[in-house]
Amino acid sequence: MKRSRRLALFAGTTLALGAITAAGITAVRPGEHRAGSVAGAAATTWPLVQSSPKSDTGTSLSGLAAAPDGTMWAAGGQQGSGVYKPILQRLTGSTWSNVALPAAAAPYRFNAVAATSASNLWLAAQLNASGDSHAVLRWNGTAWSTFKVPLSFQPSDIATAGPGSTWVVSSSAAKRWNGTSWADTPIGIKPRAITAVSSTSAWAVGWAGEGLPATAHWNGTSWTTVPFPAIDGVDAKSEIASTLSDVYAASEKDVWAVGTVRVPDETGKKVSRSVLAHWDGTKWTHVLGASGTYMTNVASDGAGGIWVSAGSVMRHRTAAGVWSQESLAEPTGTRIRPAALALRPGTTTMWTVGYTSTVATGWADLAHWRSN
Repeated sequence: MKRSRRLALFAGTTLALGAITAAGITAVRPGEHRAGSVAGAAATTWPLVQSSPKSDTGTSLSGLAAAPDGTMWAAGGQQGSGVYKPILQRLTGSTWSNVALPAAAAPYRFNAVAATSASNLWLAAQLNASGDSHAVLRWNGTAWSTFKVPLSFQPSDIATAGPGSTWVVSSSAAKRWNGTSWADTPIGIKPRAITAVSSTSAWAVGWAGEGLPATAHWNGTSWTTVPFPAIDGVDAKSEIASTLSDVYAASEKDVWAVGTVRVPDETGKKVSRSVLAHWDGTKWTHVLGASGTYMTNVASDGAGGIWVSAGSVMRHRTAAGVWSQESLAEPTGTRIRPAALALRPGTTTMWTVGYTSTVATGWADLAHWRSN
């Protein structure tokens, strides 16, 4: 009900994660090969099924939403050569088509999108041209509404549990829609991502304090910071914060988060390592990937497992804890930047959206990749 980064690979051919026995998770260890794990699926590539025409007016997608009724939306924006406009697309069959937007949306680009149905769609909107505010937009199935928010509150992610329960976060704050109006809700962390379980339960992840991974939970009344296990050697003074970047909640007792931390390697050099974390209803547990790794997005696979993205690499964990690896197609002469990941409800098909950029010119073109 939610809702571009550099490429780095895990060491070797396996996902370098230890076991989280408290959460009932069995992961592949360094150097270990299991039947049906990474080695058996590494050749599978998700095709680039749709992209924008090459142009000098760069387009990109930042958000992806999948509603339980099977509808999906992708959101982003266009800018370059004096062209600035938001982009909203809807998936019909296997084709993404642009959705007509109200004139009030013109000054913005969309950072994130969330939906529970075709008549409850929300967009986090960042000012893209001249103006005096950022905004949140809503489609109720009949008409658009635009809610302006101060420039000091830049909406970065959004989640909804229904027409009367929507949350939007910026880099240091959160707001909640109660069906009638927006209210500031102190959150206690610097949120990067948010997901809704129900009207009385939502999770936000990001960082807090001196650049340490952090999580917070909405209980229907207020946000509470939930302790995240300490990570030995985290570089709290790094210019790059150690943070959780995405979160997915299957239920109250089954929540996944991913991110990246800065820690010293065996020589004392500060390196990036991916974080995979799990909430079992009582506490968070986590494991780190190998040096030089990172994780950006996490989503349901529709069968009790999860998909995790890291640049062009897509990793799948089954409900039984077996990992495998696939990749996104990267056309010759381009770089790719996936930004959001989601399962299409009622199917086993995963979608990820973002953009490709031409190496020669640097211009971006929005893009969609699809599994299966």
